[in-house]
Amino acid sequence: MLLVPYKMETTFTRIPFANAALIVVTSIIFFLPFTSIVSIDDLEPLVLRDWDLSQLLGSAFLHGGFFHLLGNMLFLWIFGNAVCGAVGNVAYPFVYCGLAIVAGATHLLMSGQPAVGASGAINGIVGMTLVFFPRNRIHVFYWFAIPFLWLIRTGKFETKVIWMILYWLAFDILGIVLGSEGIGYWAHIGGFAFGVAAGLILLQVQAADTYTVSLLDVLTGKASEPAALPAAELEMLGHTQMVPTVLDVPLLDEQEKPVPKKTPIAQPPKIPPHPEIHLLRSVDNGNTVTCYFVNKGAGMKNLQLKVPQGVTTQMNPKTELHPFESGWIRFSTVDKSTIDSIEFILAYKTALDELKKMRFRFVPSANTLTLVSAQQLN
Repeated sequence: MLLVPYKMETTFTRIPFANAALIVVTSIIFFLPFTSIVSIDDLEPLVLRDWDLSQLLGSAFLHGGFFHLLGNMLFLWIFGNAVCGAVGNVAYPFVYCGLAIVAGATHLLMSGQPAVGASGAINGIVGMTLVFFPRNRIHVFYWFAIPFLWLIRTGKFETKVIWMILYWLAFDILGIVLGSEGIGYWAHIGGFAFGVAAGLILLQVQAADTYTVSLLDVLTGKASEPAALPAAELEMLGHTQMVPTVLDVPLLDEQEKPVPKKTPIAQPPKIPPHPEIHLLRSVDNGNTVTCYFVNKGAGMKNLQLKVPQGVTTQMNPKTELHPFESGWIRFSTVDKSTIDSIEFILAYKTALDELKKMRFRFVPSANTLTLVSAQQLN
C-alpha cells in the first residue's frame, strides 16, 4: 500500500519562504550534473561516508534519482511549511541543518553504509510536526494493489496527523527489525527522535508559534477541543437572565407573629472565569463571510486577530470584548475565492494581564464556530 500526503490543515501566520528556498536549492543541486556547470564527480565528496561535517550536512542535499527527490520534496513541502511557519524563516534553516547532521550521525553509528538523501532531516521535521500539530487534519492519497488478483484500489482519506506519523514510524522500526537494504532507516529514526526533542524544547522556551493544540498540551492535559454548540443553544445566546433568590423579611407589626415574606431579588448572572465565544449567526456572500458572536464568559482586552495568508479581516469591537457583549468578524479572500471554512486565532489579555490565545474553525455553510484549542502564552 502506498500512502502519499498531499495536504495538511494548518493556520499560517507566516509565509514559509525558508522552506521553499530549501526545496529549490535541493532541486537545483540534483539537476546540476545534467548541465556543464557541475559533474557527478564534483558532488561525490558530499556522499555520507565518514564524520566529515561537509558529508553529514551535504549528503542531505543529494539524491539517488528523480523519484527519490520527488518523494522527499513532497514530504518537505507538506510538513516543512507547517514547521517553518511555527519557528520562523530565520530559525528554520538552522533547525533543518541540525536535523540533517544528527540524522547522518545516527546512520554512521548504526549502519555505516554510504548514503545520500534528505529523508533523515525530513523525518526530523515530521517529528517536530508531531509535537506542534498532533491533532491537525492531514489529507492522504492511497494506492493499493494485489497483482495476482488484478485488484487495484485508489482513493483519498483524512485523519489526524498523530496517527499518520505513528504509522510511518512503525514502518521505519519494522525496516530496522527486518534489515531492509537501500533505505536509511536509522537516519529516519535518529532524525525523528531529535525532531521530537527539539520541538518539545522550542515549545518549553516559547520559541514556536503553533496556534493549535500541541503534543505538550495533550500530555499535560491542557488540550481543549469542545464540539460545536447545538443549534438550539445558539438561539438562546446573547440574552442575560435574572436569577431569583428568596429572602426572609419579618413584618413590622410586633403584635402579630412574624410571617416570612418571600421577595424575589434580581441577581446578575455569574460570569465564567474564561471567555466563551459562541456563534449567533453567519452571513455568507461567497468570498466574504461574516461571523456574528457573543462572549458569555470573562472579558478580553488587547484583542489581536490572526488569519491565514490571503485573507483580510474586519472586527468589531477592535480592542476589548466585555462579558455578554456581542461582536462580528468579516473575512474576505484576496483572490475572490469562496470561503468554505476558515481557521483563525484570537489572542487576548485577561484581567490579570495573562496572554492567551484561542483557535477557532468557522464553517459558514454549517453555521458552526468551533473552538479548536485554547492556550496560555505566559
